[in-house]
Amino acid sequence: MALAALLLAACGGDWTAGSPHADGAIFDRSFRYYYVMDCRYDSFGLYDCGYEEPVSPAYTASLRIDSDGFAALNLDGGYNFYYTEREYDLRHDDYGSYYSFYENDWDLSLYRDGSQLIFWDTRENTATVYLYDLEY
Repeated sequence: MALAALLLAACGGDWTAGSPHADGAIFDRSFRYYYVMDCRYDSFGLYDCGYEEPVSPAYTASLRIDSDGFAALNLDGGYNFYYTEREYDLRHDDYGSYYSFYENDWDLSLYRDGSQLIFWDTRENTATVYLYDLEY
């Protein structure tokens, strides 16, 4: 019995540490991107992409989605955006699942695995793609 009490004391009062659901989050991740490239796009996808250029310091993105659907997105440590459930979607394509956020003249796609972050300029049909790793 004393051993059980000692183990409980060692764990502390927070039995839920490490679980994103414990504090109401259904998604809570931060990513770093080390490369960027500019592209054009049309209904078939990206094309005419430039070379992948290194980003230094790394570009960062943090996304937290609460259980009530409220999303908080932080870009590069200083730009905070807040969205209700109607202002974003969870979508899927050949590269995986991603969250899609939309504003007036741009969309943002953030892949759940952190592989890509894409800014879509819907007026100019251009995209800025941030990559975690080079696409060799």
